[in-house]
Amino acid sequence: MGGALTSNPAGRLTDRIGPAAVLGWSLGMFGIAMLFAAIAPTAILFLVAIAIGGVMYGGVNPPTNVAVAGQMSGRLGFFLSVKQSGVPLGGLLAGVALPPIALLAGWRWALAAAAGSCLVVALATPLMRGVRIAARKDGDGCHEERPPLTRRELAALGTFGFVMSGTQWSMFAHLSLFLTEERAFSLAAAGLGLALAQGLGAAARLLWGWLSDLPGRRLAILSVLTATSVACLAALGGGIQGPGLWFILALAGVSIVGWNGAYYALIADRAGAAGLGRASANALVFIFAGSVVMPPLLGLLVDLSGSWVPFWALTAGLVALAGIVLRIGLRGGHYASTRASAL
Repeated sequence: MGGALTSNPAGRLTDRIGPAAVLGWSLGMFGIAMLFAAIAPTAILFLVAIAIGGVMYGGVNPPTNVAVAGQMSGRLGFFLSVKQSGVPLGGLLAGVALPPIALLAGWRWALAAAAGSCLVVALATPLMRGVRIAARKDGDGCHEERPPLTRRELAALGTFGFVMSGTQWSMFAHLSLFLTEERAFSLAAAGLGLALAQGLGAAARLLWGWLSDLPGRRLAILSVLTATSVACLAALGGGIQGPGLWFILALAGVSIVGWNGAYYALIADRAGAAGLGRASANALVFIFAGSVVMPPLLGLLVDLSGSWVPFWALTAGLVALAGIVLRIGLRGGHYASTRASAL
């Protein structure tokens, strides 16, 4: 929730002063907040530190999007996907490195180690001061200014980001419980299923980002991912068992986790260089909101109904609706989606 509050002002500030300063301050303050959480003597102070960290986290994505767009504009979808693959890969690294520290020295030292890594990266952000910011020029050599995204475009992109992010985190939050309760998986097997989905999802982000760089393919790729996600969610709710379930888990990771890079590239195409920070920040408000709102509400649905079928059915319906809204909302607009090399 804190990240949703600060994404928009961080994006505006990135467009005004550049990515290095915004990223440096955001990561630095986030690391300091996590250090306070690590030493907090009471639960209240711990939660206050976590909340401050969330507020600071909102300033991380807009400057990194702008930096990638400036340096790697020729293969924007692919390199934004490379950047976004850091999220699941970072979680994988934390899962490997931090538990041994916690077992050896306590959870406070594990959290402090994670915070320290953020501070190291924050101290390195001055190296980005010379980063080239993406810019377009018209035929006369003047910078081309695009009008901001219309409300219809922002609503379409925001709806899609809200639902896909909420679906991704709902699956991560509940998949192990679903597999153990409904499919008689052991805890170890359920963890393996979750790891399979996350690992393939990280790799798929690169594939879908690369494919989306082909002319006119951004929206088409997201439509394919939407349809695949709906099919996987329907299969999970339909009682699939055995080897087919493992295939569906893999395909769900590829689609439900793999959408992110192509989505940010589509935003970049629509917003243009001058407004990329603000546009990606506006989208992040919806993305953060989806990850906060959908998992607990869908979990409550399972508790009230006593069944996992409504969970998967409702999620599939929301993803299908989000895909339709995206296509309708981006029809026409300032710049046709066929301009795959907009930056």
